[in-house]
Amino acid sequence: MVDGDTLTVSILCEPFANGADVWVTASFTRDRPHEVQVAAFAGETSVALDACVLTATMGNWARLRELELSGRTAHASALWPDYHGTAFAPHASFGVGELVRDGGDVVVRARPDEGDPVGATYAEGTAEHWHYVGRRGVQEWRAADPDPALRAQVNGRHTYWMSEHPIPSGIAFENFELVEPFRQGRAFTFGIEPL
Repeated sequence: MVDGDTLTVSILCEPFANGADVWVTASFTRDRPHEVQVAAFAGETSVALDACVLTATMGNWARLRELELSGRTAHASALWPDYHGTAFAPHASFGVGELVRDGGDVVVRARPDEGDPVGATYAEGTAEHWHYVGRRGVQEWRAADPDPALRAQVNGRHTYWMSEHPIPSGIAFENFELVEPFRQGRAFTFGIEPL
């Protein structure tokens, strides 16, 4: 659907093995070029949903390591100081009271801690598609009217997906998301703002 200033795309999903049957909309607005608003819907045949998690992934490609919270910054290396495996590090979760408030919205931001991620030195054999290109940016999730049970969460990786090649400068976030009890059509805004 296009209304002149906003393009909304509906994304249909195959039903999940657990009985979840969902679809998502992604809305892009002309005057907010670095944002997308995503909303989740349960189909008529879906089982009841506790949550429908819409995540930003590939945080380790951008090597996001700093999570901006209310009054403090959480760093990936402090969340998982001893993790050196090849799978995902466990989720770290932050309740709505730990998130930045902007009016009635809650906001959580993840950023890289390197000044020049393009200039990183990669381990021998790291696939070329893992080499970062482009400008540094801050990724952000925003939620209006947050449920008291809303939380932000991240997990991490020490190595790139499906490899044993370590991420330059250590563990970085991989998935970055807001999780909230399911509400039909609930929208969150995801943005990436160049630094």
